This record gives sequence, C-alpha cells and structure tokens, in this order.
Amino acid sequence: MFERGKQDSTGDGVASLIDEHMRITGSVVSSGDIILAGGVEGEIKCRNLFVEGNATLTGNITADEAVIAGNVSGEVKSAVLRIKSSGNFDGIIRASGIEVEDGAVVSAKFRKSRK
Repeated sequence: MFERGKQDSTGDGVASLIDEHMRITGSVVSSGDIILAGGVEGEIKCRNLFVEGNATLTGNITADEAVIAGNVSGEVKSAVLRIKSSGNFDGIIRASGIEVEDGAVVSAKFRKSRK
C-alpha cells in the first residue's frame, strides 16, 4: 500500500514522510498519505497513515486507513485499522474494520462510530 516516493493510484503525488529524525508536537493534516517514521505528539489527519516500526505517535489519528507497525497511544478513527505484528497500540478504536496480526500488542477500548 505505501512505498516511499511512489505515486498513489490516483496520481495525486507522493506520500508525505515524517522521517526518523523528526519530532513534531501539534497537528499534522494532509489530504494525502503520511508515512510516520519519527515521532508525533498531537494529532494526525490524513487519507492513509502508515506508522513504521520505530515510530511513535502519542495522540489521535483520523484516516481512511491506518496501519500501525510502531507505537501508538491515543484514539484512532478510521474505516480500516491494521495493526502489524510489530505494532503496539494503547487507546480507543473507532473503526469499521480491524485487522490485528499475531504478535501485536493491543490494549484498547472499542467505541461505536457515529454516522
């Protein structure tokens, strides 16, 4: 789904990268995709989010699809949430579809999404 420097299927451009040397405090908003390899303390709103293995997010996610391979603590609002085997999630999940791989660490409360 995500590859650094690759155009998405609609041709809208490349995914934005928050690299491993970046630490952001505050809100990050994009109409496209975001790859988080560094750290964010705050909120991310985007189309699709991929949290890489060494990345950390303390805050909320609003996305069509979120893939967590790193550490996330907060609330996720998404149509699809995928937590990879290396993922560590602690928080609240509001998602229509959830996939958790064997080995992932999840401590979550599930909330019904409002339409």
